[in-house]
Amino acid sequence: MDFKTYIKTKREALGLSQNKASKLAGITQSYYNGIERGEVKNPPSEEVLDSLIKVLLLTPSEGEKLKYLAAIERTPNIILNELKRLSDEKELSKRQVIKDISNNNSLIPLFSRISAGVGLITDEEPIDYISLPGIRNADSVFAINVKGDSMEPTIKNQSIILCRQGEELKDGEVGAFLVNGESFVKRIKVTKNFFALLSDNPNYQPIYVYPEDEFKIIGKVLKVINDVR
Repeated sequence: MDFKTYIKTKREALGLSQNKASKLAGITQSYYNGIERGEVKNPPSEEVLDSLIKVLLLTPSEGEKLKYLAAIERTPNIILNELKRLSDEKELSKRQVIKDISNNNSLIPLFSRISAGVGLITDEEPIDYISLPGIRNADSVFAINVKGDSMEPTIKNQSIILCRQGEELKDGEVGAFLVNGESFVKRIKVTKNFFALLSDNPNYQPIYVYPEDEFKIIGKVLKVINDVR
């Protein structure tokens, strides 16, 4: 939405006429009409913008948006075109970096934590990449920073675990799990009578998983690693 459209939309939402809005803002109606038509040679000054913000009952964030759109209105097209070109180049460069990384199987994405929502990774992008040459099928492997001592001494607080998605877990193996919207790194325990996630730290109680629970295996823990960056 451009500057003139934004002002017109806000004015009409209040039921104000152009004449009424111009009087309240302390400017002539012809000048105000020119603003909404985008025909003024001299865009509104800071003082006029502040008046319009009050007249249109804009919130602080809406007022900032109005001033931003006004600044864009004042910016010559040659500068706007150059800014767009630089932005497009930056986006293309970012996509190329992501493509190069994805093509390099020795680079494993490192995430800050497991998602508590969709069972994947919380972060939209990895916080880092770690180099681990020789990993097979690296496209299904990811690393996570572990926070907490529930798996000590096997997995210490602040360790990094290497996991593989889509891997089956057997009784007694360690994995990353999602249970009812909460994520855990635990040891799986399966018997005829119950199914549970166990901590290696005896100070933590087992997490029993019932048929009605939402449960998902996010990945199997392959290795505990440190000092790899």
